Amino acid sequence: MKYFKYIPALAVVLLAACGENIDTSKKLESSQDSFSYIYGYSVAQRMKQEGIDDLEYGAFIRGVRDGLKGDSSLAIKEDKMGKIYQSYILSNQEKKTKKLQKESQEFMAKVAKEKDAKSLSTKAVMKTITKGVGPVPQAWDSVECYIKWTTNSGSSIIDSYKENKPFIGVISSLQLAPVEEAIQKSTAGSVFEVYFNNSDFPQLSRMFRSFNDAYGISIWKVELRKVKPGTKPAEGAAPEMAAPGSK
Repeated sequence: MKYFKYIPALAVVLLAACGENIDTSKKLESSQDSFSYIYGYSVAQRMKQEGIDDLEYGAFIRGVRDGLKGDSSLAIKEDKMGKIYQSYILSNQEKKTKKLQKESQEFMAKVAKEKDAKSLSTKAVMKTITKGVGPVPQAWDSVECYIKWTTNSGSSIIDSYKENKPFIGVISSLQLAPVEEAIQKSTAGSVFEVYFNNSDFPQLSRMFRSFNDAYGISIWKVELRKVKPGTKPAEGAAPEMAAPGSK
C-alpha cells in the first residue's frame, strides 16, 4: 500500500518527539534486528488482513511502550480494549466493504464491455485471447492447462507457468464455477481469461492475504492445452479431486 512507504520517516519523527533516537534505515545486522523487522512486517500483514490501511502512529508507539512496561498507567483499561478494538475493526470493514464492492462492480462492468468479452451464467466475464481448434471439454473430462491467478490489485495467487506445474485433472474438481464454465466454453488450444468478483465466492477468502483482495476481482488466465475424454459419472457421484499446480 502506498501509505507504508512513508512509515520509516514518520516513525523517526514520532520517536524523536518522544525522546527516542531510532534509525529505521539501519542495516539488519543482528538476529534481534532481523526479528524486529519480521515482527513489524507481520503486524503490517495482519493490518492488511483486517482491512486497516492507516494508524495513528503516536498512539501506536505509546501502546507498545505501555504494553511492554506492564504497569498500571495504561491510557485505556485492558477490560475495555477488546470492545473498542472490535468496534473499530467492524466499523472500518463495513465502510471499506461498501467502497470495494462498488469498485468491483464498476471494474466488472467495464470488462464486460471490452472486445471479445462474454458474460457467463456464473456472474463471471470471459475474454478469449487465442481460440484453439481442439475439442470442447465436458465437466467429467480431464484437462491439462496452465493457470495464472491474480487479483485486480496485482496480487499473485497461483502461477503454474512460473512453477512449471500445469493443472491436470477433471474439470469439476476445480470446484470454482466460473472457471469450470469458461473451460467448457473453450476448445483445446485456447487461451482465455476469466474475471469474477471474489465476494461472490466467500470460500476463496483464505486464499487472499488482504481484506482488499477478498472483495476485489479474480483474474484467471487459462491456457487449455489438452483434453482427455472421461466417463460421465453416475448421478450424485463425487468428482475426482485435483488441485491447480498438481501433476
